[in-house]
Amino acid sequence: MRILLLSSVEHHSGSALRFRGLAGALARRGHEVHLLEPVPADTDPETPAGVHRHPCPRLPGRPEPQVPIWAWHSLAALRRSRPRVCWTLKALPNVWPAVWAARRRGVRVAVDLDDLDWGYYPPGPARSVLRSGFERLASVADDVTVHNEPMRELVRGLRAGKSEPAFVDQGIEPERFAGVPADPALRRELALGDGPVLLYAGHLGPASDLEPLLPALGALRGEFPEARLLVVGDGRRRASLERQVGEHLPGMARFAGAVAHARVAAYYALADVALNYLEPTEANRYRASIKLREALAAGVPVVSTRTPDAERFVDWVRGVEGRPGAFVEAVREELRHPDRTRAAAGRAWLAEHGTHDVAVRPIAERWEGSVA
Repeated sequence: MRILLLSSVEHHSGSALRFRGLAGALARRGHEVHLLEPVPADTDPETPAGVHRHPCPRLPGRPEPQVPIWAWHSLAALRRSRPRVCWTLKALPNVWPAVWAARRRGVRVAVDLDDLDWGYYPPGPARSVLRSGFERLASVADDVTVHNEPMRELVRGLRAGKSEPAFVDQGIEPERFAGVPADPALRRELALGDGPVLLYAGHLGPASDLEPLLPALGALRGEFPEARLLVVGDGRRRASLERQVGEHLPGMARFAGAVAHARVAAYYALADVALNYLEPTEANRYRASIKLREALAAGVPVVSTRTPDAERFVDWVRGVEGRPGAFVEAVREELRHPDRTRAAAGRAWLAEHGTHDVAVRPIAERWEGSVA
């Protein structure tokens, strides 16, 4: 079956990483898979084996003005690939024209809703437009895929008389992270010193909640003066975060910038604790963390906010209710009593249940059954 995957977000995003992994899993099932995602000009994009990549530029600057460019390339990919199924990542405006064009051509349309994207915008026109598009596509798509139980319930309420939302889990590639040794040269390059390393990995965009955690992390310096915060990722909030680090954590943080996913395991290997902090907002109830899973796959202890998704990993991570102060106290306890046995158990579970091949199975079987 010919399947076109249209990503609404750029190549470096965690959501795009998830979608690429699902594309590779579909190709391994024997499908002809086409993929489009915005890619910066200076990037050599990683493409799963057997997946045909279509061009789409990610220009410098904010993404909103680039929506017409990305929408045009999505339409072009639809025309070139002539798919049987068109599966979009998110319900953002740059895929709307392709969705309506696909429906007119009789193509089966699926939408992957992996975040409450409109929830990260303040009240106003942008939020209203994104919410309207989200609800519209959720209601008219032939299939909707989700990776979180609250999202499944929300979508179910929008799809009266339509097919049940398919649960497509947040998959990773556990083998990328297992057994990767710490690189002393990389540690020196990042000036991490000899103390414990706290790793925050993620896109530094509107959905990043690192900012409110920064002042609280300063409380660790008395007991762990050599501790370093290693931030792996980039995005529009990076400059602001670096300014705040200078104010609240002078000398403590290191920003590695965007790291190709093929190299990110080396950064996890340097970590003593991985941080998965999310503010208690409505939008964050609908998230499923890739960085929590990748840290466990690397065998790194994780301190995580207790969200509906993180509750699934409660046996393997240190879960925290509440605000930054409580979170940092949990980090302190993890540093005082280091224990990697829970992370190792989580890694074993992910190797069996947390891959993209397992994740894509419910929707792939639905599509394959439709042509049987």
